[in-house]
Amino acid sequence: MSFKDDYQAKIKSLSEAAAQIQSNERIMSNPVAAMPISLITAITKRYKEYENVTLYSAFVIHPFDFFTNPEVAEKIRYHSFFMGPLERQLVSYGTFSVDPVNFSNLNLLIEQRIKPTTFVTTVSEMDEEGYFNYGPMGVTIGEVSSKVAQKVIIQVNKNVPKVNGTHNKIHIDDVDIIVEQDEQLLEIPETPSSNIDKKIAECIVPHVKDGSTIQIGFGGLANAVSYGLDSKKDLAVHTEMITESMVYLTEKGVITGPIRGGFAMGTRKLYDFSGDNDQISIEPLHLVNDPSRIAQIDNFVSVNGCLMADLTGQVVSEGAGTRFISSVGGANDFVRGATKSKGGQSFICLPSTNKNEKTGEVTSNIMMSFPPATPVTVPRADVQYIVTEHGIADMFNRSIEDRVEQMISIADPEFRDELRTQAITAGFIRK
Repeated sequence: MSFKDDYQAKIKSLSEAAAQIQSNERIMSNPVAAMPISLITAITKRYKEYENVTLYSAFVIHPFDFFTNPEVAEKIRYHSFFMGPLERQLVSYGTFSVDPVNFSNLNLLIEQRIKPTTFVTTVSEMDEEGYFNYGPMGVTIGEVSSKVAQKVIIQVNKNVPKVNGTHNKIHIDDVDIIVEQDEQLLEIPETPSSNIDKKIAECIVPHVKDGSTIQIGFGGLANAVSYGLDSKKDLAVHTEMITESMVYLTEKGVITGPIRGGFAMGTRKLYDFSGDNDQISIEPLHLVNDPSRIAQIDNFVSVNGCLMADLTGQVVSEGAGTRFISSVGGANDFVRGATKSKGGQSFICLPSTNKNEKTGEVTSNIMMSFPPATPVTVPRADVQYIVTEHGIADMFNRSIEDRVEQMISIADPEFRDELRTQAITAGFIRK
């Protein structure tokens, strides 16, 4: 049988494909632009037929009914291994669960904990050798999910660009069901940078040497740092997320080395830039984020944001108290990898204060202790540099007393006396 004949034999309609899902299934879906929206919508419409179906993915930006309709959520429970803006808005509904995991362990999460019965994803059109390409977002967890799952259902979408990399394809022999449904890839607009973001970036940029390999996270602060590198030369990239700013830096001739990432997430321009580009290699996240691999890259620079930090350098990236705001992601992976790199630097950034939009109250993001039940994302022993708009705290391998002094120096001046008094009372520093 030819690849084309095999293809035709496996085609089903959306409703026929959705009918293959049974109660007690564990469905793994590729995230964001690799999420098969039409297929998952068809599955969701059949919720009354299910009991105990679980869907695992991340950064969902389509408002599926299992988010907002408790009746659907009782039948289809969603688990997120990384929260996006929509999930953050809906977390108070209690209709989904969060799975904290280092991205370097995603393969283990899927193989040992989730053990999906079905894997669903969008893919490009099939090539002459019988391969479908996962595209700029689907390489993330594509290979491990397809190998573990008992069923693989793909949604073929002509709008998915083919990307270069490793484990970036799936062969028709490894596919059970095919649906054809074209969709525009979901896009994430760039987050604008605030004036404080730009001040923080100004602290970091002078420390980035020409020829460095960079990893920069998501959001306005990360964008401020990335665009601020436009005067540098011969940079390379090794990052979980390829961003719009990296398109800009490449076009300007700043990034001349290889760009290795776990996914590209942004606008159509970024997706097209990532497709069939010899400079770019998109690889599974557990490989890209492997700290031992990162450590082998000299002059590695990691830049990530966080929500809060305490006076000893513990870093919070996931939420406050029992309220989830974000997720673990690659924070630990890149902090540990960068600090083991020869000439490596790890910067964790945050504004020094936070203003409550409702009450107008201003509080310090650097504090003596966190609200009860707040998860610590990056342990203080791993942290190298913490940065606010007031400067850089050098925390690596320092004593508690030194750490406290460093953190007070980058706190907002209005809170420094209060923090010092608290530290003295706690016995962290002497008067």
